[in-house]
Amino acid sequence: MSVETYSREELDSYKKVQALAYEAVEAVRKELYPGITEKQAAKKIDEYILGAGGSSFFHYGFAWFGDRTAFHGFKRPLSLNYLRKGEGILPHFGGKFQPSNRRLEEGMAVILDVAPTFAGRAADVGYAFSYGENSEHDKALLHLEEYRELILRRVLEERTLSEIYLEVDARIRASGYVNCHAIYPQGVLGHKVGRLPAYNFPGGRINGFPFQTFAYLLPQMIRDMVPGVSGHSPFWSEASDFRAEPGLWAVEPHIGKIYSGPNEFKSFGAKWEEILVVTESTAYWLDEDLPHVNLWKEKSKEKKKPKKANSRSSKIKVPA
Repeated sequence: MSVETYSREELDSYKKVQALAYEAVEAVRKELYPGITEKQAAKKIDEYILGAGGSSFFHYGFAWFGDRTAFHGFKRPLSLNYLRKGEGILPHFGGKFQPSNRRLEEGMAVILDVAPTFAGRAADVGYAFSYGENSEHDKALLHLEEYRELILRRVLEERTLSEIYLEVDARIRASGYVNCHAIYPQGVLGHKVGRLPAYNFPGGRINGFPFQTFAYLLPQMIRDMVPGVSGHSPFWSEASDFRAEPGLWAVEPHIGKIYSGPNEFKSFGAKWEEILVVTESTAYWLDEDLPHVNLWKEKSKEKKKPKKANSRSSKIKVPA
């Protein structure tokens, strides 16, 4: 296996990188305004990371607004499946995923996604919310809670990544949503993150990713292609017929609603993304103090609060 182990001190460093990434997207959320473009929002994310001392990126900032949060009309990059299905779509490199000139409007769903590195240590986060009121999107954010507990439980049970992927996919469809992460490159529910090589050198930018990211992922991908050798892929997809390797996995369940016809622009997506730590003996989420986790905790508290007595009924006298 392509085993990666981390000391407690190193894990604390990754936790800080992840926390800063969330700090960045939460800060940019406060700077959004009607008419801002995805490109402008993504640039603000990158500027925040670099201003806070980030040395580079596993991937630069992404921002998606409205129906683009559901990858409406997108096709999976570098996939031959669409040709095989006779759809006549050539393999592509994911240009639609790049931040666009889509402008933000009231009520739109928003996803901000960034993966900064500090001294080569990478974290990857995805942050979803609505700009203004969007009750359907609010429900989707709450629905996402169940996958966090489910994914961890299945990893602890040593299920294969493909088994977990397919169970998550089935639950998404049974709940009336679509699986948006199936559109990501390799159709991943998650992917490994870790120590990036040559982080001190300029990495350039290829479709939002620096060279160091490819240098980290490619050796693991190549090992997975060796005949008779399996379980080295850094990608968590429906084809990952092996248990989670020890290391750090950025897990990102992404669900959505796709509408057609005149209502197509009501389509939306919602996700969370955070690091799952996997060791030889156990697995656990790197941090419990994250925006989506705190949202679910707050909603749970609200449900448990006793309802106030109706002022009119409290005045009714019970006959003797």
